[in-house]
Amino acid sequence: MKISGVRIRSLMTVPLLTLMVVAPGSVGAQYPGFAETVQTRLDSLRRVLDFPGATLAFVMHDGTQYCFATGLADVEKGIPMPPEGRMFTGSMGKTFVAATALKLMDKGMFALDDKLSSYLGDEPWFPRLANHDELTIRMIMTHTGGIPRYVFQDEFTRGLTETPQRVYRPEELIAFILDQPPVHPPGQGWHYSDTDYILLGMIIEKVTGNAFYAEAQKRLLTPLKLENTFPSDTPKLPGLVPGYTGADAPPFHLPGKVVQENGDYVINPQFEWCGGGFVTNTADITTWAKHLYEGRLFSKKMFAEMLKAKNFQTGRPDSVGYGLGVMIFPTEHGPVYGHGGIFPGYETMMLYLPAYRCAAAIQINADRFSGRLKEEPGDMLERFFGLAKAYYEYGL
Repeated sequence: MKISGVRIRSLMTVPLLTLMVVAPGSVGAQYPGFAETVQTRLDSLRRVLDFPGATLAFVMHDGTQYCFATGLADVEKGIPMPPEGRMFTGSMGKTFVAATALKLMDKGMFALDDKLSSYLGDEPWFPRLANHDELTIRMIMTHTGGIPRYVFQDEFTRGLTETPQRVYRPEELIAFILDQPPVHPPGQGWHYSDTDYILLGMIIEKVTGNAFYAEAQKRLLTPLKLENTFPSDTPKLPGLVPGYTGADAPPFHLPGKVVQENGDYVINPQFEWCGGGFVTNTADITTWAKHLYEGRLFSKKMFAEMLKAKNFQTGRPDSVGYGLGVMIFPTEHGPVYGHGGIFPGYETMMLYLPAYRCAAAIQINADRFSGRLKEEPGDMLERFFGLAKAYYEYGL
């Protein structure tokens, strides 16, 4: 496959559906053949694993950004996947929510060990929330509060099927898990729950007096010029490539192709809000990861707090696990920071390798319910770590 030589801002086209962005002063450090090798490996992955299409991007230690694409954005129409294609972040969007909260904490607007009751205790539903009297902001940000997950509750999924265009208020999402017993005692276990970040979004809005999306735009998206990242608060999402899920598969029972002929998403994705809540592309994701995981957004103290992990089983402090909106994984290349996400029809993974100061991201326009995702996106990214190492060592 090949693309035209259209120049898009500072992006330069090169063969094989590859875009390469060259940061000033970094040309001499580029690893020879890196782009061609990555593209070949990505194309091979698509053939072997049989997913429809994907985008892949890196920002290297020298600031050079590479963006790639493979396969098809629209299978039925035979439209190739563009490197700048936009897809849902899924839960990767929690990193924007956590970062917004941490920036507010740096300004003294609230603190990690504040109790939720200080901000939400006057809400009539609050006493019906599991572990409500002991919950802290740190607990909800690390998923150690024992709060049930609303998104897979039968009442919620049934409602999404029956009224797919409904707009949910945050308190309506919380209502799906009220009066339920805690998953575990506060701070004594780990349970991933989108409900945690719905609560965090409510606190952000309470202390700022502004909508969460306005705060994220002002504090993160605009300063970092993440121009392809925007709220997924409507079915009309410009540039969203078609995604694929299992036709009528539980729990959401959607059609196999989740973007309609008019370009609208098949349901209103607005409900995800602070549980994810964004559309983006891999170029923006890697720019974001580079700033986030190199500590450019917060004070040193807050950055250190972000990376304090809680074990994925016990919720106790550990070298790997879940920090403040960040997953920390062990690899043969050392610890890796990042976050994944799934939204019907799409999967995303963002990773950062501290050893090589490399940010990497992949987005695939098929989810695990489609039957066409035979490997986890994180495992796909890990196949490229050796190349990231070679690039880094070449530049030393």
